[in-house]
Amino acid sequence: MHRAHVFVAVALLGTTLVACSKPAEDSGTHSQVKHSSAPCRGAATPELAVQNMMQALQSNDLARIPCLATTPLMATRLELAWREGRSRWPLTELPLSNKLVPVLGALTEANADKTLKARFDKSLAGQTPALHDTARGLGLFAVRYLQREGEYTTEERAHYAALIVALGAWAEKAPLGDKTIGHNSIDLLVAAARESGLRDENGIREAGMRGTLRALSPLFAASKDALRNYGLSLDDIIGSVTVSRSDDESDAEHARVHVTYRVAGQSVSTDVNAERRDGLWYTSGLLAAAEKAINAPQVKIDKPVLVDQNGTPVQIPATKP
Repeated sequence: MHRAHVFVAVALLGTTLVACSKPAEDSGTHSQVKHSSAPCRGAATPELAVQNMMQALQSNDLARIPCLATTPLMATRLELAWREGRSRWPLTELPLSNKLVPVLGALTEANADKTLKARFDKSLAGQTPALHDTARGLGLFAVRYLQREGEYTTEERAHYAALIVALGAWAEKAPLGDKTIGHNSIDLLVAAARESGLRDENGIREAGMRGTLRALSPLFAASKDALRNYGLSLDDIIGSVTVSRSDDESDAEHARVHVTYRVAGQSVSTDVNAERRDGLWYTSGLLAAAEKAINAPQVKIDKPVLVDQNGTPVQIPATKP
């Protein structure tokens, strides 16, 4: 994976996990998807290229990611590549993205809530101390892996190591084996997954890129609520993000943005490259990953799909014999 585009992975995973000293009380309210009326396009400044993405995530408006992260022409081509089965960008920017379909299947199968609760009770309920030990061991393994892995830069190693240490601090305090919290979280996720209408790969392809992201937005919001039950707040982490230029601003087409956020009371930071295209700014890593997805080789699908300039499917004319 191109490591410069870690921004979204950090936003959706790394900055998802922030420690709190105790589980947040359930207020009875749930996160909502808030659609912005602002134009969805690249940013006027490099800093805004990062901040606008954060706002979309905070609003659970995942469908805005493609038009914030890529040019209009690229977004249209990405939609086509998605429907042709060549791309699952931007979902592929997330760790374990290949597990999305199995997870959706598990959450939407008949009696999913009862099945998952039974599995939780058998394997995890009441096992908080053991889970703390496991999390501690995984954290140590991950840091050592980073130290050995050759494809990371020195800067990336430092960033990921700091993130892992901070997440470990949360994991050692979180009520991971609490039965009530576990069952409540399962209820949230099952309900949101069913609301999405997505069950398998065919459904994801037919929904298209924007349609899939729109359908997954309530599940993303429910995931926030579930994490909050364990004392984690994605929105608090997103709210802690600060950005500033870290270059000398001499290059009119390229920039480097320093991003800092707080996890478990610790400051974690990284640098994100940005570049200007057609007068607007985008993060370089996401552009590179999107271009790779656009140029991915054709795969065989049962029913080819054509889309118009807005990414909307159009009828394929019937051919005369």
